[in-house]
Amino acid sequence: MSVQRSICLCTLSALVAFSAQAQSKGPPSESSQSGVQLFGLVDMMAYHKQLAGAQSVNTMAPGGMSTSFWGVRGSEQIGGGLAAEFELTSFFRPTTGASGRNDADPFWSRSSWLGLKGDWGSVRMGRQTTLGFTNLVRFNAFGGSSNFNPSFLHNYLATVTQPMMTAGSAGDSAWNNVLSYQMPRLGGFTGAVFYARPDAASNQGTRRGINVAYAQGPFAIGATFENISGMLLNNGRPAPPAAQWMARESKLWSLGASYDFNVVKVFAQAISTDLRNAAVKADFDTISLGATVPLGAGKFMVSHAQTKKTQTGVADVKRSTTSLGYDYAFSKRTDLYAVVMRDALTGQSSGTGLALGMRHGF
Repeated sequence: MSVQRSICLCTLSALVAFSAQAQSKGPPSESSQSGVQLFGLVDMMAYHKQLAGAQSVNTMAPGGMSTSFWGVRGSEQIGGGLAAEFELTSFFRPTTGASGRNDADPFWSRSSWLGLKGDWGSVRMGRQTTLGFTNLVRFNAFGGSSNFNPSFLHNYLATVTQPMMTAGSAGDSAWNNVLSYQMPRLGGFTGAVFYARPDAASNQGTRRGINVAYAQGPFAIGATFENISGMLLNNGRPAPPAAQWMARESKLWSLGASYDFNVVKVFAQAISTDLRNAAVKADFDTISLGATVPLGAGKFMVSHAQTKKTQTGVADVKRSTTSLGYDYAFSKRTDLYAVVMRDALTGQSSGTGLALGMRHGF
């Protein structure tokens, strides 16, 4: 671990300890009320995984149902109905102890923001989870699983790991330098707006996003639009099957809904991403259906997604993925899961994945 990271971790530990000591002395006045919370999640699995057209892998790996992370967040009442708030969270790989989802990730890769909150909503500045990714996770039986959520596999894996270019890698699951507004809940309605200037570190231009959602009782629905202009994203794979090209703009639309019938909760989702430059355009259209069924102390999960890719000068490609699993809850913070997945792709041999894993939140 670098000296800078060691200093960072020591500082955060001191903050948590100071907060606990201050709160133990009794409730302070409104102008000085504060709290810092340490939180996170560890997820590890043993698995056999083979995506369509790729070699099989047999190993122990992190992040089966959730990507492991840890972080701190807190708030302070500063008077006048206002509160200052912050969140710093880092992905990590528990199999090796390394930070980040991969070696290219910044230390606070999951989130790093500071904000101000009131009855009118909240304004945040910094690295934040994108609205499109949040909408995708919310309306899928497998949530934020990067390994077994079919919609995630089709839309957020990096180009180099897939026989078919995936759409969401145009923007990652979080954006740097975001200024956002989160509206307060009005009845069942919520909403958010994102804006970010060009970011040289990730070769992304101006980024904009908007989300509107409604949830009341067993029903929920959400819609998102995102746009990245002036980007530099290398697409395709070395020929064959398709020559590389540089995308300069990305547009994403997503619509998701869910309904909880108690005996079964159903999910539906549509995602469309357009990547283009002056000469080439690639469209990715994903349809996803899924359900969770409570059983005993756990639940069965099933999700299916199909994505069609159309690109200038290249034959159409379809990808179809189905995941089936059971998640058993030992407690509110610890669960054991088993998953089987089938992945198929035009012109490639299909692949199968099997996993047994454990997850613990704190």
